Amino acid sequence: MSLVAGTVIFTRGDKSYFLVADTLAKPKFYTVKMHRHEADTALGSLLTGLKNELGLDPDNLRLGEIAGWHADDDEIVSLYTLDAVDPDAFNLKRLDLLGLHFVSAHEAAQLLLDVDMMVAVKLD
Repeated sequence: MSLVAGTVIFTRGDKSYFLVADTLAKPKFYTVKMHRHEADTALGSLLTGLKNELGLDPDNLRLGEIAGWHADDDEIVSLYTLDAVDPDAFNLKRLDLLGLHFVSAHEAAQLLLDVDMMVAVKLD
């Protein structure tokens, strides 16, 4: 079992917003478990979680970037960014009940420092 992370990004005016999970220590990206022994793929696992757990419509998302996220000191997790086609279509109340919300890039600055665009991620 491996973890896969993802965030949804949208821009309003001159500000970008990122979907993050509330945690006590600091915000984190949304994560799902990927089971290779069940022939799961990283992106497939993420899209299934976004749809089934969060209620997001995959047709409202476009794949953006793929990077590595230093989730812990020694763990690098594949991070997929997905661009929102229509951010008004999101059920923000449901996301809030699940402990997720959108924060501005400024508010997510510390979390974004843990993203490494130079890390090669395995796409399986």
